[in-house]
Amino acid sequence: MSRPDTRVYIAFDLAAGGSGDFFTLSDPVKGVLDNTDFKLAGDILEDVTEDVRGISVRRGRSRQLEHFQAGAATVDLRNDQRKYDPSAGTAITPYGASMRPRKRIVIEANGQRVFTGVVDDWDLLYSLDNDHIASVDAVGGFVQLAGQTLDEHTFSEESTGERIASVLARPEVSWTSGTDFATGNATLQGDTVASDRPVNVLSYLQRVELAEPGALFVDASGVLTFRSREDLQNATDVVFADSDAGIAFSGIEIAYGAEELKNRAFIARQGAGTATAVNQASIDLYGPIDYSITDSLLSSDEQAEELATWLVNLYAEPQLRIDKLEIDLGKISLTDVNRVLALELGDVIQVLYTPSGIGDQIDRFAAVDAITHSVDAGRHIVTLDVSQTIAGFVLDSAALGILDSSNLGF
Repeated sequence: MSRPDTRVYIAFDLAAGGSGDFFTLSDPVKGVLDNTDFKLAGDILEDVTEDVRGISVRRGRSRQLEHFQAGAATVDLRNDQRKYDPSAGTAITPYGASMRPRKRIVIEANGQRVFTGVVDDWDLLYSLDNDHIASVDAVGGFVQLAGQTLDEHTFSEESTGERIASVLARPEVSWTSGTDFATGNATLQGDTVASDRPVNVLSYLQRVELAEPGALFVDASGVLTFRSREDLQNATDVVFADSDAGIAFSGIEIAYGAEELKNRAFIARQGAGTATAVNQASIDLYGPIDYSITDSLLSSDEQAEELATWLVNLYAEPQLRIDKLEIDLGKISLTDVNRVLALELGDVIQVLYTPSGIGDQIDRFAAVDAITHSVDAGRHIVTLDVSQTIAGFVLDSAALGILDSSNLGF
C-alpha cells in the first residue's frame, strides 16, 4: 500500500517568456498545419509536480442546509531557483511572464481529478537560507458566476433543473466549463428579473437550489453540477468500517445534540403566502427552533407545505451524527483509494463503527458535505465532512426500507 500519485498542473503561456517550440507562420517546419509537435502559443497546462511540497484542497459546504461554497486549493512549490518568480527574468524562468491570476489549475490523484479551478494569487515566501516557496492560492468555478449579473428577462414556469439551464443559456451569462443538470422535482413559478434590480447569477442559482432542495456545486472536474433531491436519496455502495466490512478510516468524529434541530419551518413564496409546519412534540421537549426560507421560487402553496413538513419531520429530533471521517490513503488498498477519490459532493455513504469493540454497532448513512485533501511528502489524507442523509424510504432496501413516516422522501 502506498499513497496515490498526486500531480499538479498550472497553465502558463511559455511563449510569453520566450520559451518552448510553437507554431510559427511561414516556418517550413514549425508552420506546417495540423502538426502535433508545434502547438499554437497560449496557455498550456504544465506539470509542476516535481516542485510540489504540499497540497491542500477543500470543496463543499459547512452544513447540510447551507449552500455549497466555491472550492479552494493551496499548492506550495519549491522556489529556491526562482522558477516561480515574475521578477527573476526570462533567462531564469519560462513561467514568470505569465504568473497571473485566473490561470487554470488542475490537481489529480491516480489520474482522477480532485480539483479544477483558477489561480487567485501567488504568494512568494522568501527565506535567507534560500528555502524559498511559491504558494499558489486557487479557487473553484463558482468565482466565475459570482461576478456576473442577469439582465432583464422573464423566466417561464419550469422545473428547478430547467431553470438553472435557462439561466446558463442567457447571453449575458458566461460559463466556460461543462454542465450536468438533473431535471429536478420541484416546479418554479414564472419570474421576472427587472432591469432596475440587478440579480447576481450565483445567488439566483442558489435560490433555485434551495427550492428543490438539491445540491448545486462545481465538481472535481470543474463541471457545474445540479443534483435533484431525488438524486440525493440514492445511497452509493461505499461503506466505511472499523472492520473488514468496509474501507478503513483513521479518524472519526461523532456528535449528538440540538445543533441540527428544527421543529418549526416557514416557507414564504415570492409574491404569495407562507407555508408553516410545526412539530409540537419536539417543541414541548426542546423549545421552538425555527428554520425559514424567504422569497421561495416554488410555484404552489402545496409544494411549500410539503417542503416545510418534510423539514420538520427530518430535523425534529436530535440524531447521533457522523460529522467527519478521516482516511489515510497510504493505509488502504489501491481499489479502496480509487473508490474514495471517486466520491463526490452529495454522495450517500454508510459508516459502521463499534467504539472500543463494545456494545451495539453504530450504523449510519451519511451525505458527503465537504471533501478535503491534505498532501505532503509523507501522506495523503482525505477528510469527509458528512451529515445526516436526506435519504428517504427505499423499497426492498435492508437499510433504507424500514417504514418510518418521518423518513419518507418527497
